[in-house]
Amino acid sequence: MFRIRRIHDDTAPADKRVLTQVESILRSQFPGLDEEDFHKLAGQLRDPLRHRFRSVLFVAEDARSQLKGFALLMYAPDLHFAYLDFISAAPGRTGGGVGGALYDRVREEARALDVIGLFFECLPDDPALSSDPDIRAQNASRLRFYERYGAFPIADTAYETPVTQGSDNPPYLVFDDLGSGKPLPRDTARGIVRAILERKYGKLCPESYVRMVVESFQDDPVRLRAPRYRSAKARTTTPQRPSERRIALLVNDRHAIHHIRERGYVQSPVRVDDPSGDPGDRPVRAPPGPGLQRRPHPGCPSGVLRGVSQARLRPGAGG
Repeated sequence: MFRIRRIHDDTAPADKRVLTQVESILRSQFPGLDEEDFHKLAGQLRDPLRHRFRSVLFVAEDARSQLKGFALLMYAPDLHFAYLDFISAAPGRTGGGVGGALYDRVREEARALDVIGLFFECLPDDPALSSDPDIRAQNASRLRFYERYGAFPIADTAYETPVTQGSDNPPYLVFDDLGSGKPLPRDTARGIVRAILERKYGKLCPESYVRMVVESFQDDPVRLRAPRYRSAKARTTTPQRPSERRIALLVNDRHAIHHIRERGYVQSPVRVDDPSGDPGDRPVRAPPGPGLQRRPHPGCPSGVLRGVSQARLRPGAGG
């Protein structure tokens, strides 16, 4: 069992300890990162203006507050897109549903931000780009996982061209439309790709490389790679918000207003015609509509209402 929560910054001691655990996972699962990348997470959370992304960190913890995995989502409000920078389970924790739960949470956050889509990089499953069969098999496993959600690499671009010629495993740029089914316009994609390369890889990518990659996006709308590991009917529907994250709205369909003589209108949490009757058969339920469910009224012991009702206010009790 684990829970997923959001870390806003490193000001609280408990959250600072969690960021230390995140750094440990980064070191073990992403050994090719620069030393600077291991230490910049706290700054990304504290100073979005400097990094030109608003960073959102989700962590999965067990009952003892031990980190089981994390996901770092970056949001660019100026271009209305989200970029998944990292998602990883802790060493020895893979295969336990942590990665899937974190990705579900990331998609939920991205939909709440009303973004164009979710972008991220994934290492290639093409032998021409990934020479080691073992690494290539791991890459294919990740791409298979994302295909379940309808997320596919963007096809026929130069995004996977290595910055340094001859480098192995240059990443694909993967696009998840979050179940919207909306195509990605070319000019929109070009602006997003430029932002990713300049804001995330500004120290690595010269302007000539950025321009070459951006101009390689020619299809309008952008074309995604065909499914390789799943049928074309991938899991593209938008899942319902978990019930524990919904807000209950109860409406009494037998709404009644009562007045007190010479005292005007009275607002009260519960309105009933007669507190002396049985309120259990007066249904209170939510009206139909997007995201709303009808639920039966749980009932309320009549003694509760009688206990707070003054006899002189009951019908027939006199003035």
